Amino acid sequence: MAVLQDTLVNNKNKKGDLENQVDLCSKKLVRAKQLIESLGGEKDRWTEMAHKLGIQYENLTGDVLISSGVVAYLGAFTSVYRDDAIKEWRELCIAEKIPCSDNFALAGVLGDPVKIRAWNIAGLPSDSFSIDNGIIIANSTRWPLLIDPQGQANKWIKNMEKSNNLHVIKLTDSDFV
Repeated sequence: MAVLQDTLVNNKNKKGDLENQVDLCSKKLVRAKQLIESLGGEKDRWTEMAHKLGIQYENLTGDVLISSGVVAYLGAFTSVYRDDAIKEWRELCIAEKIPCSDNFALAGVLGDPVKIRAWNIAGLPSDSFSIDNGIIIANSTRWPLLIDPQGQANKWIKNMEKSNNLHVIKLTDSDFV
């Protein structure tokens, strides 16, 4: 009778463990189903993103060519002149069968959204011309020419370089030398 009683206790313990495992598995199945359902919309987004990246990859050569021309030659010019030059360069790329984007934007090729947001916080205006100017300055190897009648670039640079202990001097300062 004692052996049967021990067997009964062991079997009840096994039954309890099995019930716990069944409960755990059913909870995992419910969570997995919820995860799969929530990721269903992500598949469409990732498919679209992969398609866009494929197009960007194909147009990379022409876009980088035009971007390098903008950084090298168009920094001091107006937005209208830049747009005309970019349009002409784009047409030349198409004529030479160099793939490039239909809607070229310097910020789309060389821009880093995090840096651009930091620039805006530091005082750079958020219009595309100002952002392009910031990109040109960031990607130039020489000192840029800043035509700044409103003082926006001056304020922006001072704010950006505040952490690097930028000291501003003027030719009229008595201790200039």
